[in-house]
Amino acid sequence: MTCILVAHLGSEVVIAVDKRVTCHAADGTRIVLGDSEEKIVRTAVGIVTGCGALPMLEPVKNVLSTEGFSTTDEVLELIQQTRNAYAEANSCNPRLAADLAETAWLFTYPAMANGQAVTRAVFFHQSVSTENFAVVGEGRVMCFPGGFSREQAQEVQSHLQEVVTSSLSTNPYEQAKQAIIKYMLHLMSEVADTTVSVSRVCDVAVINGRNVQFKHGVTSSNGVSDWL
Repeated sequence: MTCILVAHLGSEVVIAVDKRVTCHAADGTRIVLGDSEEKIVRTAVGIVTGCGALPMLEPVKNVLSTEGFSTTDEVLELIQQTRNAYAEANSCNPRLAADLAETAWLFTYPAMANGQAVTRAVFFHQSVSTENFAVVGEGRVMCFPGGFSREQAQEVQSHLQEVVTSSLSTNPYEQAKQAIIKYMLHLMSEVADTTVSVSRVCDVAVINGRNVQFKHGVTSSNGVSDWL
């Protein structure tokens, strides 16, 4: 499964995603398959990532990374078709409802707002809507849980929001960004201590329009200095 942390800093969007892949055993327990998955995928206009069931995530990520998209409506239709196909193929699977509820996609793209170039970060999650994307607004954060509770995710999100708001309001931008990335890696480590579904090691992307900076395989102990 996956933990995704998102912070929209205004000029840039920072995304941290853990690298663990798990599967369910026959008794329902999770089995760790590895900690080397690169879950943030580059597209022609930004990135795409997601959490949940790989058979739903991968088709969408593959299309966006190889074929791209012209409008967000195309992406929404692709996600809906993928979900429907998965539901039909797994109609007898007792995990179907959970898989649909836990699977989410997040992607970025450049746009214009009031004559200014901006970076949009939008996501699809069943708990919000199955008919529209939701937007991560400037100055806002999100935590997408995969394999840990929504209550825990909301607590993580609340702590991250406090740090983002405080850092952006009191520090120069570059200093604030470093503090926010450091805290995101700290939160990822804390989540990893509570669930087998999330790894301490993660990938981080900093997105500004079409420009994407990646750091792979970072942790709370080694990741921040790479941006200094």
